[in-house]
Amino acid sequence: MTDRLLKAAHDEIVALHVVLQAWFRGEGTSDPATVLKHFTPDYAMVGAAGRLLPVETFATALPTLHGSRPGLVMTIEDVALRHVFPGGLLATYREIQTQGETRTERWSSVTFAEGPDDTLLWAFLQETFCA
Repeated sequence: MTDRLLKAAHDEIVALHVVLQAWFRGEGTSDPATVLKHFTPDYAMVGAAGRLLPVETFATALPTLHGSRPGLVMTIEDVALRHVFPGGLLATYREIQTQGETRTERWSSVTFAEGPDDTLLWAFLQETFCA
């Protein structure tokens, strides 16, 4: 069961970042639903700079972010399952972003909620820049 959940978490983390990378690069659709379908209705995140961002604020900003970072490459590494609980799980991963000569890394903790058809939906995200 743990292997299946780890694979599901890994696959969803990578899938969302593929969508986000395309969004920021301005590739493909500009329909925010493409991004927002990955999140619970009450999703929130604390970004690496420490700012709380509820899903409503994120959704409002999405159209202005489409195409805002051409050349962005997002890589996901070190996905780990930290805790499983009824209705969801907690996972961590390392995200590497490169754009031109600029490279940033962050550790992220994501709480997933069970969605329809055994999908995982992002319920909460906490990011921390790597030193």
